[in-house]
Amino acid sequence: MQDEKDFILFENYKKEKATYKMKAFKNYYCDAIACAIGEFVDYDEISLDKFSQEELKVLCEYAVIKNKMAGVGELFLKVPNFMYGIDAMDKLGVKGYEIISASLMDKIPTKALIGQRLILEIESLLDYNDDFLNELSFCLAKTKLPIIINLGQDLEEVGKLVNKFSKSPAQILEDYGFLDCECFIKGLNFIDKDDQKILKDYNATCIFSPRSDGEEGKGAINLYNFIYNEIKFGFSSGKCYNIDMLGEVKLALTNTSNLMFDANLLNIQDLLDALSTEEGMIEIDFDQDAKKSTLLDKRVEIKDEHYLNLRTQVKEIIKNLKEKN
Repeated sequence: MQDEKDFILFENYKKEKATYKMKAFKNYYCDAIACAIGEFVDYDEISLDKFSQEELKVLCEYAVIKNKMAGVGELFLKVPNFMYGIDAMDKLGVKGYEIISASLMDKIPTKALIGQRLILEIESLLDYNDDFLNELSFCLAKTKLPIIINLGQDLEEVGKLVNKFSKSPAQILEDYGFLDCECFIKGLNFIDKDDQKILKDYNATCIFSPRSDGEEGKGAINLYNFIYNEIKFGFSSGKCYNIDMLGEVKLALTNTSNLMFDANLLNIQDLLDALSTEEGMIEIDFDQDAKKSTLLDKRVEIKDEHYLNLRTQVKEIIKNLKEKN
């Protein structure tokens, strides 16, 4: 039997395997289009204008079902347009919100935003002027919508932010009132301790995308500082097409251990707590004598015929796209 301190919530031995039941995962940020087409074509080389609206909706649904099959019970899905993700999540029984660019705010009446399962995203503070950011802050206060903000993807961008606003990245968010909202922060590789303290004071949630950040050359986050300073954080798949939330946690653990003198400073339970949603359960099969540390080597996959049908549709969409080009 497992030790009382083990993070496995339930176990039931079956023949030569043990089936463990644990909390479902929460994916704090998944780019729907990158997730859907990344296994077939280079996402960065494809313009969304190449797809019809119906094709984009199919791609979004494919991203949702890939998350469901990977054990994700709650999903923050970045979609190209308003209401492209919610229908798919409701259809497939996945809780969550859809993320849309803050640049679309002008195209949607404020009244239509109230009560929606929606998160606005600022891809870069450099893209917006003072008037727009003030208007966005007013909209968030009125609609009570959450916001995701990319807070400097590299040192060069952080330098540009400081030059433009004459403040640190976190101070910029504080001044515009974004931290008074339900606020999620991405792009944390270059956030110093003072900015971390500000984020903690406002109870902002930090989002880590270990594999996606690594593939984009954005460096490795040192999670120890966030855990030590009791800053809220969670994991995301980012632009990865292969959804593997346990893999994200394992990479974060490995990266931090490589950066620290003591490789045992991180408690796996802290990472799994940050990974888990409050509702929903999943089951994973193990050998009877498997140790708890092997959990991070597992990949959750739920077989689903609808997944195969959607995958065939996506392959056909990509095929037609290539033929047009």
